[in-house]
Amino acid sequence: MERDLTELEGRAAFGGFIGPLRLVDQVRTTEPWLFDGNAHCPVDPPTVGERLWQHAEHPLGWLAVLRRHRTVTATETPTVEQLTDYFALCVACHFTSCASWVPTDVDTKIRAHLWFMPREEAEREAMVRVALATLTWDLRPVSTRHIATEHGFISGHGGECLSVILGGMLAMQKAGDVERARILHESAMAELVREAAGFESVLATRGRELDVLKLAAAITHNAGDVDQGLSAEFGTKFGLSERPLYAKLAHGGNERFGGSFARAANIYKTLMASEGHRNYPLREIRPLRKDPRLLFPIAPFLDEWGELLARFDGFNDADRAEIAGGLLTAPRRVTGQQGYYRALAGLNAGLNGGLESSAIVSRLGSAAKKALKDTELRKLMAVPRQSFESSMKKKLLALL
Repeated sequence: MERDLTELEGRAAFGGFIGPLRLVDQVRTTEPWLFDGNAHCPVDPPTVGERLWQHAEHPLGWLAVLRRHRTVTATETPTVEQLTDYFALCVACHFTSCASWVPTDVDTKIRAHLWFMPREEAEREAMVRVALATLTWDLRPVSTRHIATEHGFISGHGGECLSVILGGMLAMQKAGDVERARILHESAMAELVREAAGFESVLATRGRELDVLKLAAAITHNAGDVDQGLSAEFGTKFGLSERPLYAKLAHGGNERFGGSFARAANIYKTLMASEGHRNYPLREIRPLRKDPRLLFPIAPFLDEWGELLARFDGFNDADRAEIAGGLLTAPRRVTGQQGYYRALAGLNAGLNGGLESSAIVSRLGSAAKKALKDTELRKLMAVPRQSFESSMKKKLLALL
């Protein structure tokens, strides 16, 4: 009974915010493999610190903070120190889950609320160090949406980090902490320069057209996150001298960052914008959450992922039927996308005899069986991977 009461208290609110254990429960729900000893989950890193935020300064700092989350307990009246550690937990949970099937919904609380609470210099320094650490965190265990470049991995995680950093910059400006505002500003600029350089290096490399398309999607997303980071009350009410350097990178300003973000946005909007949805049709398919290898890649290039779904040894026929049913009915819910058809093509290729000859057909629901008979769906699903990817390369080259 005592343990149950402790758990109940732990899931209570934290000064008006979601309780620490409840927040971690959200991560556990969407990424259970982080907690169940999955062989593909990294080992808990050896970090040192009396405070939770101190565990963040490690390439796997997000995991170190997450594993030590019980040091932050629910309370209606948290101290300033507790708020800083809670901030670190929120940042870690958001980083951990933002490429998962159901991201935690704490990004607004981070950039628009937690940053702006009054605190002493030492606590501001701690929060800044957590924010800067996110740019050094290894995202590969929790995302398949990263592209290797000469300037390091680039992914949508960069935008999530930039949003946190720019929210902090506004908070430091409001607090009159000019030096820390400058540090955050310079780190954001350096990240955007790095992403632009990475995009240009891949753009200039023959044979990497598909990576250009994936990068265009990633850094256009990141430009949107920059705008989110600048949207906190202080930034919109009082203005920001640095705003012209960052704002609306995806909407123009060819002179900024060598025009890379404008070029990427043009590619994305012309060829891939229909893929930029949040995959709500697949969120309720629990088998997709079993393993980090099943995380959703950058759409529409999903043939390989579809083949993985067909052959993944952790699935049974019921799991595959649930996944196939979700993919078959998903296109009706998202206009113009191609990714679900590519996933179905991969699934079809990976199943012995194809989808219609497999043991899972009898397990499909009526809506999925009806969708499988649709002439247009069958036509799109039958397009070979090589043909589809070749057509995307040609469209890119024509646009360029």
